Amino acid sequence: MKIKKILFSAFVIGFMMVSMTAKAQFQGQVTMKVYGEENGNKNVSEINLYSTSNRIMIKGEDTYSFSDGSFDASGLLIRNDKKDFVVMMGEKEALQFTKEELEGLFSMMGMMAGDEDKEVNVNPNTVYTNKTRKIMGFDCTELLVMNEDNSNTLSIWLTSEIDINWGMLSEPWMNVPDNMKDSASRLTQEFKSKNFPMLVEVTEDGETNIIMEVTNVNKSSIAKAMVEIPAGVDLVGLQEMIFKMMMGN
Repeated sequence: MKIKKILFSAFVIGFMMVSMTAKAQFQGQVTMKVYGEENGNKNVSEINLYSTSNRIMIKGEDTYSFSDGSFDASGLLIRNDKKDFVVMMGEKEALQFTKEELEGLFSMMGMMAGDEDKEVNVNPNTVYTNKTRKIMGFDCTELLVMNEDNSNTLSIWLTSEIDINWGMLSEPWMNVPDNMKDSASRLTQEFKSKNFPMLVEVTEDGETNIIMEVTNVNKSSIAKAMVEIPAGVDLVGLQEMIFKMMMGN
């Protein structure tokens, strides 16, 4: 009887721990404003992140062209349950690839580039300051990124209260080009820490400007519909897409 009680107690405790973890993980929508400048004109764009327990959709107002404009990306779907990435390209087509395929592409790009980019690597100084503040009710701490002479800084205010399952993004990446290794390693560490950026400010020549800020956090089930590939969208593989680009299609 005692053994049964012990096993039952262990099961209950384990179930409670899993339940607490599941409740702590964020599921819903985060809206961000991104501030930039193009040809001397300031512009503002909006990005929405939809998160469930095993998927993330990052979708912006604008489309982003790759290469010579062969295709435009309007959103990135990270499917940790299927171990793949899906880049949405309009209403009828989407590019699908795995982490391993992307690492293979990195390797190919590295061989094609040779020694061209090896001297471009930059090692910025990063430090967690003792500064804290509340942003939209969330407790945040500051991560400061500085260049070599500390003349320009990037201030990133992070909160641990929005716990998103970053999945594959928190895993080490293979074959990353030399000029991207430190940045990729840093990003991986931040994804592992489960900190979420609420505000990003850049200071150049003594002037501070906001370049990204979270404007809305909505904990709801709305994300479930947003992390699915819409009906009628054809998935195209990475090799097929590269072939199309090489052929100019």
